Formats: sequence, structure tokens, C-alpha cells
Amino acid sequence: MKKYLIFLLIAFSGIFLTGCDNFLTLVPNSEYSVEGAYKTQIDFEQAIAAVYSQQQKHFQGAECWFRGIISRGDETTGGWAGGLPAEYVFGLNVFTDTPVNAWAYREWQSFWKIIARCNIILDKIDPVTFPDPILKDNIKGEAYILRAWAYHYLAMQFGGMPLIATSVTADEAKKIARSTKEQTLAFAGEDYKKAVTLLPVAWPAAKLGRATKYAAEGMLARLYLFQSNFAAAKPLLSDVISSGKYVMESNYKNCFVDSKENGPERVWEVQFTGGLLGEGQGFSNGCLPEQFRDLTIMPFPGGSTAMPVAKSFYKAFETGDKRRDISIIKGVNLTTGRDTAISYILKYIPYDTYTPRSKVDWANNLPILRYTDVKMMYAEALNETGYVANGEAFSILNEVRTRAGLPSLTATELPSQVSFRNAIIKERKFEFAFEGLRWFDLVRWGIAQNVMNQFFALPEQGIGLYSMKPHQTIFPIPFQELSNYNDDKIMFQNPGY
Repeated sequence: MKKYLIFLLIAFSGIFLTGCDNFLTLVPNSEYSVEGAYKTQIDFEQAIAAVYSQQQKHFQGAECWFRGIISRGDETTGGWAGGLPAEYVFGLNVFTDTPVNAWAYREWQSFWKIIARCNIILDKIDPVTFPDPILKDNIKGEAYILRAWAYHYLAMQFGGMPLIATSVTADEAKKIARSTKEQTLAFAGEDYKKAVTLLPVAWPAAKLGRATKYAAEGMLARLYLFQSNFAAAKPLLSDVISSGKYVMESNYKNCFVDSKENGPERVWEVQFTGGLLGEGQGFSNGCLPEQFRDLTIMPFPGGSTAMPVAKSFYKAFETGDKRRDISIIKGVNLTTGRDTAISYILKYIPYDTYTPRSKVDWANNLPILRYTDVKMMYAEALNETGYVANGEAFSILNEVRTRAGLPSLTATELPSQVSFRNAIIKERKFEFAFEGLRWFDLVRWGIAQNVMNQFFALPEQGIGLYSMKPHQTIFPIPFQELSNYNDDKIMFQNPGY
């Protein structure tokens, strides 16, 4: 199922997987000649696998992008609840992060590596004759969606970016000024649109896990929702739903367990394979603390990066919500005894096909876009473009709630567009817990500062010890990048930092 991509990743590891960490070094450092490559179909198959490899690294280890974004919202907590230093991700979780934050810089570097690799593919592919011309279009579509994804998330996290659409040298890149956040999102949107026209609706069984047309439509819709452009998002989401290729898993746990990967719930997910091939992930293992000892749940001790779940988040689940005990474990066995006070993330740990053989050998894929999110975004778009009492949006919301073991809601409980919007806000909080969506949802709804400062006012957060300022909806530009420029009109720090 995932062996095709894994083979290409291993075959290409000496070509593209090295290089300078500075994003401005946009031509990879390698003994392999860039000009001498990109002559055959297999060259491009290997090249696109290298882009997927960098995306994989984004989620792979304990100190990964996924973990940093989860820490940013109100789902997890630091030292006040769980013995970690309060600023346990260099301040990302409590808004004391600075331009020298190592986590944010790694995210910046990784996204720019993806962009650079996609640019080389898109620069080189058109003149090459492929035995399979359809595959040529597909690979171009993959380069577009992966570049779009990188720019999309760079914009949401850091604001406007230099828009670099071709392979350039470091000196050339330094002459390209930052665009605005909206311009960067628009650029990503155009790439998503190109991907929609070039990607297949599905891949053969031997190539499952690669991005599809419907992944591109869903991600473009997510971008539009971030811009509150619900009218533009609605037809894209409708197309994914009407395709008939996806269904919601009947059991919430199956949205994450390894036996269901690349199944009908998973529109786009990051691929991992066990077997000590270097293609597993360690994120799952790092969800539980180093002192964890319970072989019935996980065959290894946990990691120092385990993030305690906020007590307020745990308590906020409705009575009877099945998602709580699938997403969170409370009362863990530690070397120091049973800890009944602190909760941790559980949803990425269960496996039923492959038992990991090391802490970084987990085969569980990690989600980028689930079908439930497609449906929930569609329900939101329907409501924002015209509330209909007990209409289709209600049906979707109640389908999600029914799977969670919760009662349906009707226009009696939700009699207006505002009340339905608030129900969507609440439902997304629990349906997509720890999936890297909560922080961006808070920002796009315009409620991030209010929610976070209410959160920091709680006793478990030190009663006002920390706070979020208005400018902190985006991160600072990493100091390491600013230092590469002599012209502050080309690259400049975000206001407030």
C-alpha cells in the first residue's frame, strides 16, 4: 500500500535529502548533478517522492511541526498541569515565543525545502517525454498541491512570504520581497486550482497515499474558509462529497488506527511505514511521558515532549461523548506509580496491524484532511451562506454527533445562524482534537485572543501569568532568516515582535 512511495524515497535519498538548512539555498547541495537529472519519467517519480519525504519529516519526530501547532491553542498545557517547564515549546504554548524560537524556525526551513523541491520539478518537467503522459500531469499536480500546502501554512503561521515560483539562487531569492499574507494565500490558492485539474480522482492500489484531486479541492476549501470566503468553498466541498469516494468511519477510533489508513475517511494523510526502514514516525510514541509503562497500550516508554491535555479541555466534553476516551488517556501507569491527575493524547497510539519495533517505527499515518472535516466545513459554509432550520447543515452536524454518541440538535436548540455557528465551533473543538486544526480555527473565527486569555485566566494556567496579544495570531519571522538580508524592505519582522 505504501511500499511504492517508500521505495522511491529510499532510492532518491542521496539526491535530494541533503542540503543546507537555510531556505535561501534553494538549489540542493548534492554530488548528483541537478542539470544531469530530470531527464526521464523515473527521475521525476523519484523527485516527487523526495517532496513527500520532506512533508513526512514535518510530522515525523518528537519535535515536529504538528506538535508545535497543537501546543498553540487551548488543548494542551505546560508546567502548571504536568511537570513540564511552563514554556515547554520555547514559549509557543504560552505566547512568549521570540524570533529565535527553534521550533518555528524548523517549520520555516521545512516548508521552504518543500517549495524549492517543487519548483525544480515544475521548472524541469515540461520538456521531458514520459512513457505515461497522464503520470506526467499527475506529478505536476502533486508538485502544485505540495507547494500550495507549504505556502498556505507559511502564510497562516508567519504572514506574507516571498513568492518564488521558479528555481532561483540564494542571491536571486534575496531580491524577492515579502508579499502580503493575502497575496500569499492567493498564490497558494492558484496552485491548489492547478492541482485540481492535474491530479487523479484516485490512485491505483499500489500508489495509495498520494494526493488526489479531492485532496486539492478540500485543501483549497480550507484556505477559503480561513479567508471567510464560504461561497467559494461550498462547491469544492460539495464536489468531494458527491464523488462517492469517501464515507465517515462508523467508529471514531478507526479514523486513526493503522489498519484503516488510506481508507474512505482519509482524504489526505502523511504516509508512514514500519519495519525499521527509517519511514516510521515517532510522534505517536511522544504523546505519552517518558515514565509511562503500560505494555497493553504502548510497547515503549514515552517521550520528554509529551503534552499534558488541559484539564479544562478534558472537562469540556459533553457527557457520553465517545471521542473523549478515544482521544485522551487519563490515569496512566508511570514508573512512579499511577497518575490519575494528568491526561495525555491517546488518539494516535492504538494500532492493530503493525506493532512498532522502536520508538520511531510507528506505521500510523497522520491526518492532513479527513472526510469528516470536509463535511463539517461544508456544513459551516452552508450556514454562513444561508441558515436553513433543520436543513442539510443540521444533518451533517448530527451525523458527527451521532458517531460520538451524542443526541441530535434541531432548530429548537439552534434557532439562528449565530447559534448554529457556535455549535460548529464547539463540535470542531472535540471532533478534531489534537489534529493541528484548533489554533487555525480560532484565528479564522476571530476569537483566538479571547479564547486564549480566558484559558490563561484558569488556575491550571497560573491565573493570568500569560496572555495573548493581538499581533500574536502569527509568529515572528525567524531571526536566522532576517539576518540573511541587508534590506529590511525585502524581509522584515512582523509587527509587535
